[in-house]
Amino acid sequence: MSNASVFVKDNKAEISLPAGAKVTIKAKTNSRFTQKISATSKDGAVDYLFTGTGEHNSVAGQTTITGPSQIVATFEFSEADGNWKASRLNSGGPYDIGNYHLLVVVAENGDDADFNDAILELSWYTPKS
Repeated sequence: MSNASVFVKDNKAEISLPAGAKVTIKAKTNSRFTQKISATSKDGAVDYLFTGTGEHNSVAGQTTITGPSQIVATFEFSEADGNWKASRLNSGGPYDIGNYHLLVVVAENGDDADFNDAILELSWYTPKS
């Protein structure tokens, strides 16, 4: 079991990860509007900002973190006026496939309702027992 979870409220996702896990974070976009995802930990060890636009899972950023067990991800988007607006969120996982684990948070900005405008994927492996 991966010992991870996500709680979505408004445009924030509170993400719990296994302590000490080496986690890959990927941010992707599927929208003509600029998407912004900020990922922060309470202790300040994690403080990343991913921004981007584009279709077909355009990569807005990727990083690897180790250690923090709590991260808050905030999702926003900007139309032509340049003002940031809150996205609507949904989540899935963690999905455990053998020693591989995947947790996904998806965002919708309201232009189509497909919940893929911004995607945050968190993945990690656990050692074999």
